[in-house]
Amino acid sequence: MLSFVLDGAHWLDAWLKEHLGRIYNVILGLGLGLGISAAVNSLTKELGAGVSVWKLAGLIGFQAVLLLNQLAQLREFRETVRARRAARRAERSPD
Repeated sequence: MLSFVLDGAHWLDAWLKEHLGRIYNVILGLGLGLGISAAVNSLTKELGAGVSVWKLAGLIGFQAVLLLNQLAQLREFRETVRARRAARRAERSPD
């Protein structure tokens, strides 16, 4: 079942990139930025709340891993956008 969902998500992502192009990329960039901001806000709220040391350590660890993953996704997204721009520029300029 998981393979079916992952394959479907991959197909839909490729279809959206092909048919929506730049709009889809803008939505993805905004989503990643908002997700990172929400993770940072959530972490700062948890740090200010009176929670047990173990719960706080678990929350910090979990949020740190999620934030790290989102930052890596944002980097990959930016690199993809830069590569596409460079390819378009190379296509337009006559050699």
